[in-house]
Amino acid sequence: MPSLLYTGRIILSLDFIIFCLRLMHIFTISKTLGPKIIILKRMMKDVFFFLFLLAVWVVSFGVAKQAILIHNESRVDWIFRGVVYQSYLTIFGQIPAYIDGVDFSLDHCSPNGTDPYKPKCPESDATRHQPIFPEWLTVTLLCLYLLFTNILLLNLLIAMFNYTFQQVQEHTDQIWKFQRHGLIEEYQGRPPAPPPFILLSHLHLFIKRVVLKIPARRHKQLKNKLEKNEEAVLLSWEMYLKESYLQSQQDQQRQRPEQKMQDISHRVDTMVDLLEMDRLKQWGSMEQRLSSLEEQVAQTARALHWIVKTLRDGGLGSGEDPPTSAHQKASERQDLELDGRQEAEDLSHAPHVNARHLFYPNSPVLRFPVPDEKVPWETEFLIYDPPFYTAERKDQASLDPMAKNPKGRTGLRGCGSLSCFGPNHTLQPVVTRWKRNQDGAICRKSIKKVLEVLLVKHPLSEHWALPGGSQEPGETLPRKLKQILRREFWPSFENLLRQGTEVYKGYVDDPRNTDNAWIETVAISVHFPDQSDELKRLNSYLHACDPRMAIQWQVVDRRIPLSTTHKTILQKAAALYGAYY
Repeated sequence: MPSLLYTGRIILSLDFIIFCLRLMHIFTISKTLGPKIIILKRMMKDVFFFLFLLAVWVVSFGVAKQAILIHNESRVDWIFRGVVYQSYLTIFGQIPAYIDGVDFSLDHCSPNGTDPYKPKCPESDATRHQPIFPEWLTVTLLCLYLLFTNILLLNLLIAMFNYTFQQVQEHTDQIWKFQRHGLIEEYQGRPPAPPPFILLSHLHLFIKRVVLKIPARRHKQLKNKLEKNEEAVLLSWEMYLKESYLQSQQDQQRQRPEQKMQDISHRVDTMVDLLEMDRLKQWGSMEQRLSSLEEQVAQTARALHWIVKTLRDGGLGSGEDPPTSAHQKASERQDLELDGRQEAEDLSHAPHVNARHLFYPNSPVLRFPVPDEKVPWETEFLIYDPPFYTAERKDQASLDPMAKNPKGRTGLRGCGSLSCFGPNHTLQPVVTRWKRNQDGAICRKSIKKVLEVLLVKHPLSEHWALPGGSQEPGETLPRKLKQILRREFWPSFENLLRQGTEVYKGYVDDPRNTDNAWIETVAISVHFPDQSDELKRLNSYLHACDPRMAIQWQVVDRRIPLSTTHKTILQKAAALYGAYY
């Protein structure tokens, strides 16, 4: 239609602008450009508020300027141009030439306003053709107008843009994820073909519904709520992400200059401790000799006390009690203090941690993630669906498959790699002796005596451990202890265990624990107070059946390389004898 060709071209031109702006919506999938589009959208809101303030200044200045310069302009389009359009262009530097009368010329205006292509001339003298409006007033208004619009309002707009940019930039990753989700939802609920090929989708839909009479099916929407198994998978995925994030944070922490300075400071502290230990060793010989002298004086005092008592019983001497030495009084006070600390504390009142490690040891099994607040059985955990795992063992026995871990959920059902359902009992002998110097005197640290403990390191383990573990049916000694002792010494060590002192009995937080099987241990202290023949026999019968296994006496200290459970047991044994830890 030739008469509407130009109108159609205008419409297509406007449509092309909208199409190009709509094309920016595709870039929301980009992690870099997506947040920038959000910044532009929010800046548009800032622009609308800014335009409201700007319109007040533009209209006020434009109306005042038009009323002062032009008299009785009757053309509406030229009134709009003078009031709004020219005032708006003035912000960008297009100042009207006739506003100050310097560049006034009748050639650029229409005196009576009859020329449709020229504005009406401002107020002027008909004879001299000079402007008669107050130039000082129009120039002053122009300066104030430019001051407030160009400096005040435009800087306010820049500040608003800067605030919006910073606010979005701080949450770029979250905004991009929400944008991506919204774009996926949009394309999920719309036909796949883009314009103009979308007409083919509408044609196909028309044929299916109207011609072929195929009933409409509800479009499958994205899920808003996960099923139980899907939520469990999500928890496992979050657990993976958490561990990956923590590992990356640890790696970054190690690379930070502050951490490197802290490591250097720790090394310096270690060197200072070593130097301090050397200094103490220099003074140690004298201190140990004094300690040996104190023991000899104490033995002499006891011998004199026995002699006096014997003589008195034989009828010789006075009936008064012999005087008590200060050393004997101190020993009695120390014994009373030790008697007051006989009751041992529990290993931990907190929920087990090692028993909830994601990877079950020596197997490809993954535990069901259990948060700290969901560990107790009394707490409701509807989606809790742990996998079942029982390793194939020839010596495995089933006691109570329905037994429940007394500490709570572990994320795994079954027997795991343990021998039986329910409690799996172990025995942990804590074999200790006093550390002595070359003169045979007992070493001391912080006034307290220093203990040495017998430890074992297995080939597949990174830590040292107490020589204990599970027992064979009908046997007294643990299997691991038999691996480091010759058979000839087994009966003697059984007698030592029967004479020993129990320091702990109860639950052990072990990575092998499950919901239906767990480890309970009994820790017995076997202490050699002096260099007796029994201790020498023990040292002579120590022999590892595996050459890769290590056996060693180590000084009892909080820095000893043991697991948390064994450290706690060893601390109780040290407290039992008032030794240093």
